Amino acid sequence: FLVRGVMPDHVRVRRQEQGPCRARLAFIVTFLMAVLHPCSPCFSLSKNMSKSCQAAALGPAPNQEDLKKLDRALPTYMLKTTGWDEQMAMKRWTETLKWRCEIDDDKVVQRPNPDFFRIHPHYPTYLHLEDRGGRLTYWEILGEMDPDALAREGLTTPIITQNYIWQTLFTWDVWLKRNDTAEGTIIVDMEGFRFSKLTFATIQMFSRTSAIIQRHFPEREHIVIVINAPA
Repeated sequence: FLVRGVMPDHVRVRRQEQGPCRARLAFIVTFLMAVLHPCSPCFSLSKNMSKSCQAAALGPAPNQEDLKKLDRALPTYMLKTTGWDEQMAMKRWTETLKWRCEIDDDKVVQRPNPDFFRIHPHYPTYLHLEDRGGRLTYWEILGEMDPDALAREGLTTPIITQNYIWQTLFTWDVWLKRNDTAEGTIIVDMEGFRFSKLTFATIQMFSRTSAIIQRHFPEREHIVIVINAPA
């Protein structure tokens, strides 16, 4: 997930090396500073509440203008996933706003996430260069995932899931500045992958993170590309 200067040597796209990208690690670190305390999920319009909590407090059928004032307007991707049915999209969006309030979305990326640096050596993921269409790319080096090492480090499914939420919020809310029409290209590198890596814990992890994406971040993936798959 780190914005990486050079991709691993074995990774190639269209059999060509990707050029170096500008390192922006300092930018990421800025958002790891714990400067605020989490708000308690409660449904009132207190100014001390996060914008998502204030939006959730507007109820199941909020006024669009009120949501816009809170920078929580009904996003395009929710309309897209419901076939442009505004009523159904708003229902899903209000459920997501409640979830965002509960996890304290505004401050998640402002707090330190030391588990990221514990997880990364055993389950590497990266934000990297844009694809030809200008969409960000997210690389998941699945072949280097080490379930045994994750277990030894005490990195349980809930911890990894929380880290995944942090990555997702950083990608869409910070890096792409809540651009509700932006999509990402997901690249899964399977080189070195073995079916022995599919333990109960990893299957549970994939199931939970997939459920979060489908429920709260639908229609954000332009395409998923699997490379170096075992024969």
